[in-house]
Amino acid sequence: MLKTRILTALVIAPLAIAGVFFLPEVGFAVFVALIMAVGAWEWALLAGYTGIQRILYAVFVTALLPAAYFVPSTLILALGALWWLAAFVLVLAYPSLVRVWSSTLARSTIGLFVLIPAWQAMLLLKTHHDSNYLILLLFLLIWGADIGAYFSGKAFGKRKLAQDVSPGKSWAGFFGGLVTALAIAIAMSLIIQSPDILSIDGVIFLVGCVVVAMVSVLGDLSISMFKRNAGVKDSSNLLPGHGGFLDRIDSLTSAGPVFALFIMFYGWAS
Repeated sequence: MLKTRILTALVIAPLAIAGVFFLPEVGFAVFVALIMAVGAWEWALLAGYTGIQRILYAVFVTALLPAAYFVPSTLILALGALWWLAAFVLVLAYPSLVRVWSSTLARSTIGLFVLIPAWQAMLLLKTHHDSNYLILLLFLLIWGADIGAYFSGKAFGKRKLAQDVSPGKSWAGFFGGLVTALAIAIAMSLIIQSPDILSIDGVIFLVGCVVVAMVSVLGDLSISMFKRNAGVKDSSNLLPGHGGFLDRIDSLTSAGPVFALFIMFYGWAS
């Protein structure tokens, strides 16, 4: 399994890096839209669709993406952030509130709030004059929270974070991930010397980065909740050893909109 994971990563990592950092804005929009289309096809399984219904749902979600151009970005991102606030309650209460979202219609609608704001967030970051830095920072915060959680959870994890949703996650892992994300945010700020981490703006920026890392964990937990409800381990088997695309971008779907909103209101300027 480890060998398979490594081989798959060696194939998809260069493609992902090239698509994210080297494509022009239009190519980038198409690249991310293709990922979201696959994510929609995988989400259709979690929503209860099979066969041709999964393809139709993916087509429907993908067709909605260009329409996002005609809706204010702030509104789309805010709706996404509101969904993740609701997801926090649902994960916390699982399985008590399953009846609220268990219908196919409810899960289909939730998929829109998961995927479309994530697409909009990535496009918004790409159009920023510091796009490469901000996207890299977002990825590093997500990866740092995940890696930090893994090692601190292995070493100290006893109290479970969300036993009914993801038994492998612990509170020690959660806080270890946040500390790692904070260290990354400090390091990145020091590297480009912006913002001054000893200033009020710097403190606000660091707190914002920690919140983004915190929300990234929620993305992971919520997708796990839907997979558990659907009785599946992975969203698909398209990525050998890694599951599906949705399994790889679950944290990005939650952290992306929150990070983009934060950058907008923070007024980032390098």
